[in-house]
Amino acid sequence: MNNNQPITAQSSTTPRADLLLEIEQTPEEYLPELLQFVRLFRQSVMIKQTSLNHWENAINEINHSDTVKQRERKTNIKNLFESWNELDDQQEQQQTLEIIESMKGISI
Repeated sequence: MNNNQPITAQSSTTPRADLLLEIEQTPEEYLPELLQFVRLFRQSVMIKQTSLNHWENAINEINHSDTVKQRERKTNIKNLFESWNELDDQQEQQQTLEIIESMKGISI
């Protein structure tokens, strides 16, 4: 590994190539921490996307089901929001609200 390569301002053809170049320029002793960071980042992005997909699926199911199921699900959602309102962690409530508000066609 050549750690003496200058860091260039010019970008490669792809973000993957840029990332690999940065990794090549990272000193060997920092690679375990970098690997851990990259894994945690990937996992958090995947979890966030999965959560958003589940919300979209739930909203689509609510909006495209029969009237009785819609009423039942809306009641369940109302109960869920009421239970969240009782939580002690205001930051968690705010994060949940931001996720819900980021969904298309949702208003609270």
